[in-house]
Amino acid sequence: MSVENIFIKKIVVHILDSNLQMPVLSEIESQLNDDIVEFVGKHIEKIIKDDNIKAAEFVEDNNIIKAICEKMFKENEFFLKGTINMADALFKIMHENVEIPPADVIFVLFSIENTMHLGILKLNYKHSYIHHIEATENGMANSIIKQRTALPSIGQKIDECAIINLEDFSLKIYEKKYNINEEKVFYFSSMFLKCSSQSSLNEKIKIFTKATKKFSETYFDEEPTIHAEIKRAVVESIIENEAIDVEEVAGTVFRQNPELKQEYIEHVAKAGLQEKSIPIENEKVVEKNFRRQRIKTDTGVEISLPVEYYGNRDKVEFINNVDGTISILIKNIGKITNNR
Repeated sequence: MSVENIFIKKIVVHILDSNLQMPVLSEIESQLNDDIVEFVGKHIEKIIKDDNIKAAEFVEDNNIIKAICEKMFKENEFFLKGTINMADALFKIMHENVEIPPADVIFVLFSIENTMHLGILKLNYKHSYIHHIEATENGMANSIIKQRTALPSIGQKIDECAIINLEDFSLKIYEKKYNINEEKVFYFSSMFLKCSSQSSLNEKIKIFTKATKKFSETYFDEEPTIHAEIKRAVVESIIENEAIDVEEVAGTVFRQNPELKQEYIEHVAKAGLQEKSIPIENEKVVEKNFRRQRIKTDTGVEISLPVEYYGNRDKVEFINNVDGTISILIKNIGKITNNR
């Protein structure tokens, strides 16, 4: 996905500064000049590619936001009025809950592969510093002042956003928890959009890796090769299926122990991963989480090895010494460099 595949139709910006008593709602749509189209398009591209984005769906039959989206899809001229209604609803939530940061909200109507979408990009204010020039009796005075309402730059990440498919009304959201009535909640989905969300890809991977680590430490803490075998099985599953197939991973690693295989599958499910398969499209996810296995010894030595080295005696060998200690022999090294 790139900016070239994102076709922006309409944009409007509403100012939701909760330090004020009311929102500053735009009465006309923004002009689609090159700068704003690039700015919004780049942010949409980053949002869609973000592994922290969560799939969601509207949960209430009389959902106001969904109803606005439905009318917006049928009547393009309703876009401006619809965004005003949404911005007003969001501002009321923000004004009643001071922990929610003030922001400018960009509403954008755009298409990807001939499918119309509505983007809601909440650009929370950030502090920045700018120069300030003031004429005084003694001459011009240059100084630096803090700007309270700076917006995220084109290279920075947006904290809260939603992308709504206007044909099937599925959502992709990214949000943060804020303090509401002394409790940290995802207000953006629960109070504003009123939708339920799944775990993001990164959250699913964290659940899977944490559960796998705990399982292997419980049963195989003295066998470091098992940790790597699981990671290697994960990589093979991703190559073959473009997904982490939990049952396939379990079958590969514990093929000689059906009871342990089933126990591992149940352990991962109990940890909170309900899906039996996690789609993986980004190679960076594989490199970051599964390509290497770290070993730390009780003597303070740390080694990071590619998972494919485990089980290959031409690359690395774990030797059980008669005194109960373990030696690690790394073989066929052509060159050693210092990596700080």
